[in-house]
Amino acid sequence: MPLQIDLPPGFAGMPVGGDDKLNRGHAWTVAGNLAAGAGTSVEEFGSYLMALVPAMQANGIRVFGKFAVGPRQPDVATLTLGVVQWPETAPANPDAVVAAMAEQYRSSHPRAVVHPVRLPIGPAVVAISGGEFHLPAGDVRAQIKAEYQIPLPDGRSVVVLSVATASEDAWPAVAEATARVAWSLRSQENA
Repeated sequence: MPLQIDLPPGFAGMPVGGDDKLNRGHAWTVAGNLAAGAGTSVEEFGSYLMALVPAMQANGIRVFGKFAVGPRQPDVATLTLGVVQWPETAPANPDAVVAAMAEQYRSSHPRAVVHPVRLPIGPAVVAISGGEFHLPAGDVRAQIKAEYQIPLPDGRSVVVLSVATASEDAWPAVAEATARVAWSLRSQENA
């Protein structure tokens, strides 16, 4: 099911698809825009992005990037949008599916605030969570995340939209930006 979304202002990132030529073109465009700020060459930055593409494809990621968010500058949020397939045909009642998804999310993330919501494209689960992300060298980073899980009307797939930041002050802005993207989700056939 072809989808469209409205990305946040200032979003810098790339779509990921099945066509490696297009993926390479997107990676080099992003690299051309960001390499100097990252202190690297366009070729090196582009090769880093292309190295990530197979893992993103394997995980159903369709869009990945960053944008500024929050009351302080430069708080940065990372947006990831993926589409995953149901392991089997989803039940016909989308509200029951969303209720089950919300319960599953609550059991996996007991501290998260989780609610079913109704978006223009259909029912969805929204969750806000915070916590720590532990890296191998003993580095601990705070992470605030807003996530939407949106079963698509095709009955075969789910959009997972996740926006995360390390800034505790930015969580209201992250929740608002994520909601705007989720509410903008639409099928290209109906756009």
